[in-house]
Amino acid sequence: MFRNSIWILILFFITAQSYAENDSYSITAEQWAIPRHGERLLKMPALKQIISQWQKNTLQYVEISYPGGEQGELWLTELQDWLIALGLPSERIKKVVGSGGKDIIKLSVLSTGGKE
Repeated sequence: MFRNSIWILILFFITAQSYAENDSYSITAEQWAIPRHGERLLKMPALKQIISQWQKNTLQYVEISYPGGEQGELWLTELQDWLIALGLPSERIKKVVGSGGKDIIKLSVLSTGGKE
């Protein structure tokens, strides 16, 4: 019984660590204020990294943490539309209110544990 508990605990820490190692990228309102088109957005470091990481395993999810309020919702909607236009399926996007600032969006790739 004790041995099983140790294995469960080890498995829990391994799983928690894999989620903790996910890189997070930020886009500020100032960065987003540029005129936008696909080529320019793909050069934006945060989006370039997120799309690159997601393409390595398309079973992963992209989490968008965005500021609350009407402005944050508008920004989220526009960013989500661009991600879909750049090839990310809408069902692979998770949205979370609360990025930690009114002028920042955070993006991260969350592993599902599977490989495509």
